[in-house]
Amino acid sequence: MTVQIRRAAPEDHGAIAEIAGQALSLSLPVDSLRLRHSLSDGVTFVATLGGAVVGFVDIFITSDQAGGARCELDLLAVSAGARGRGIGGKLVSKTVAVATEAKAREIRALARCDNLAMQLLCSSHGFRRSSASFDLYIADAKPVARGKRRHEAHLIPVKTLAYSGIWMEGPLCQDAIDDARWMATAGGLSCIGAVIAREAQAVAELLRSNGFLNVGEYDWWTINLRSG
Repeated sequence: MTVQIRRAAPEDHGAIAEIAGQALSLSLPVDSLRLRHSLSDGVTFVATLGGAVVGFVDIFITSDQAGGARCELDLLAVSAGARGRGIGGKLVSKTVAVATEAKAREIRALARCDNLAMQLLCSSHGFRRSSASFDLYIADAKPVARGKRRHEAHLIPVKTLAYSGIWMEGPLCQDAIDDARWMATAGGLSCIGAVIAREAQAVAELLRSNGFLNVGEYDWWTINLRSG
């Protein structure tokens, strides 16, 4: 049987949720309206074998601080019974094709340091690992008053299969956190988050004082798509 890659449809939600739970220990409720809407509006592709969904990749396009398009490889998983057939590589290739069509400058994947399968997949398909590891901090969105705030952080609205929220990049300060919380609440999003260098202890303390939790150590893996 030949592996086929196609765009996901809302009716694939059950298979995707099952694979995510099995391969990533990630809970995606099969009756979630957000999941169905993400499959209608997002950029998710599934791998099929004999007509059955055996893997998926969820990606989205953001902009970097210079305004250039950037492709984020958010989730990738293959069912246990279908591994060893190169399906992960085919899903990565589809990601590269989508990123190229979107004229993205780069593709990024944030992989847990202990996710050896994803680390190996990135390493063997042209990604370069960051020289240092990072910590991922997440907090629930909480209502805050709108105000005039001064900061240089890059705030990115994101909607994926697993969550909706605001990602913070660049210089972080209290005004940036408050601004992100206001944006998340106003947009009906569930969380805010940031990936920071492990040695940035002052930033980590600021995040913790605002209710953020450190949810793990990660590596950035990137493919530079810029010509020249």
